Amino acid sequence: MKKFFKILFKIVKWIFIIIISIIVLFFIVRFIGQKINNRTPEGGINETMYVDINGTKQWINIYGQDKDNPVLLYLHGGPGQATSDLDYPVLRKLSDVYTVVNWDQRACGHSWTKEQKGDQVTYEQLFSDGEEMTKFLLDYMGKDKISILGISWGAAFGSNLVLDHPEYYETLYALSLPVDNIEIQKAYKDMALEWTKNDPELHKLAENIITEQEKYDSMSYEEQRLAQVEQYSFEEKYAEPDSLTAGDVNILAAYVFNPYYSLKDYYNTFYASAPKNPDEFEDYCYYHCAMKGTWKDFSILDRTDYKVPVYIIMGNKDYTVMTSVTKAYYERISAPDKNYYEVEGGHYMPMLRSARLSEIVHEINANNP
Repeated sequence: MKKFFKILFKIVKWIFIIIISIIVLFFIVRFIGQKINNRTPEGGINETMYVDINGTKQWINIYGQDKDNPVLLYLHGGPGQATSDLDYPVLRKLSDVYTVVNWDQRACGHSWTKEQKGDQVTYEQLFSDGEEMTKFLLDYMGKDKISILGISWGAAFGSNLVLDHPEYYETLYALSLPVDNIEIQKAYKDMALEWTKNDPELHKLAENIITEQEKYDSMSYEEQRLAQVEQYSFEEKYAEPDSLTAGDVNILAAYVFNPYYSLKDYYNTFYASAPKNPDEFEDYCYYHCAMKGTWKDFSILDRTDYKVPVYIIMGNKDYTVMTSVTKAYYERISAPDKNYYEVEGGHYMPMLRSARLSEIVHEINANNP
């Protein structure tokens, strides 16, 4: 028995040593990768800072290979779903033609603090923040105008900024653009009804999809989100999954070697944006950001007269904002220049198929020197 415990002790000891060695090696490799990714390009810029915007500290990173290049402000989705934890490899593919500004909007990502827990962020605040951030960048970078690249909520956010203030902007790149929530709901309902015509249980659920603005507005933001979550059952059964790994971005490597995120930053990001159950909605920014106001506050359905070039990039199977709705909107747009692109896949693919995104942006820049 004594011999048995001696052998067991040795095995446990070596397992412990191996585990510790793996952990140490992981952090060494992560440190080296972060250092490499944090290098400033020769003649370029790589600056990270907090900017005072409407009474809050808001995080940005400015990265580009040539300081004289035009500036591109990236607007993440949500509202309140900062993606600075993994989007830098994508944005850097544009850094030879743009100085790219990655911004964690109010109360999320690096811009979230414990003091903001439970705050009710409004669309009005977010739009005002966008205006102030734009003015800051124009001054700080010494530019007359900047361009915008936004995805999902960020695309609608950017569209409204460009429509309201064309004097500040050169170009709009709108990825996975949500045009109008009710139009999206109507198109989704039609599709779900067609999908489920031979499935009585899900067909009944499809019939209950809300397509009336008044009824939708009467629901709380949490109720709206939960109603949308119920709809995912259609996609799980009838549609191709919208996987984050379907693109060409190595998500794991992006997380591990992110030069702008400490372990504490990751904790704050996930703590601020991922509730364990619906009862915890009030504690988390991602589900709480837009509780004051409704989705119609950023609808662009009837706003089609752009004074700057507009380029829309959609996944051809985007069931979140409905590709068909965005494509129909594009046809009605008036702009100095416009184009519409589709990539294979769902809502996240215009960003995660980063090689194609880079190709599109470079092609547009080559044609509009």
